[in-house]
Amino acid sequence: MSRCSVVTRRGAVVAGALAGALILGVCGSVPASEDVVVGAPRVTMDGQALDVTWDEITNAPLTVSAVGSDLLVVRGIDGMERGEVQDMGTLLVKKYRRLLRVRPEHLVLNKAEKTGGSWYVSYRQTFRGIAVYDSSLGFSIDPEGRVRSLGAILYPDARAPAVSRLDRDQALKIARAKLRETGESDHEVSAESVAIYPERRAGAVEYHRAYIFNFFDRKDTHPGSVANGRAVFVDGRTGRILKTKPLFKPLGCCLPPDWKPEEPKH
Repeated sequence: MSRCSVVTRRGAVVAGALAGALILGVCGSVPASEDVVVGAPRVTMDGQALDVTWDEITNAPLTVSAVGSDLLVVRGIDGMERGEVQDMGTLLVKKYRRLLRVRPEHLVLNKAEKTGGSWYVSYRQTFRGIAVYDSSLGFSIDPEGRVRSLGAILYPDARAPAVSRLDRDQALKIARAKLRETGESDHEVSAESVAIYPERRAGAVEYHRAYIFNFFDRKDTHPGSVANGRAVFVDGRTGRILKTKPLFKPLGCCLPPDWKPEEPKH
């Protein structure tokens, strides 16, 4: 199997099966590619065998692992900075684009952290600049610079109306009405966003441009409280409540320095 190298802007080298030909076109012509058989537990792309698990509804890969090789090998990983590491996602998606069925420009960095010599990198999918709710693509780069596998929740067919029929205030009014039904009318908005919400039902996915409001109880100051909020998703076209979910405080986020649990009463 032919191998090539790609030099990044700071001198790090990415090595992979036909990496240059697949990504930057510097290693000559690419041989005829095998068709990717959706749902097959093992597929072959340009001579490389891959073990794949699939989302039965979207037909998108959930996990991809190279058999007897690596998805990418990054040389000079020790000296790379966060900005350079995040570019590895672009290389990875370009190389396996026929399998992942998303474009690199549709992914936005979520996190890049280094722990114990390994980098952990994750992205969110976007559509027309709007985040696709609950989407992700992540992988790790070990201290030797190897990317052995990736995990993803992707929506290759994501789409939604360019604009909402409801404005923000109308959607908020609908969300507050929902809180009155759940007895949480005293909650206040702490954060809000617009996202593409993929609704799974009847073996298919419907995509909605949704307003998402995060509400928290401003009166709830008890340090031991864990769940004191709710997220409400409102369809920007119909006003239908797409989803609600409880919100939890991050562990230890609100404990005062001198707080101690109460002694049990006998």
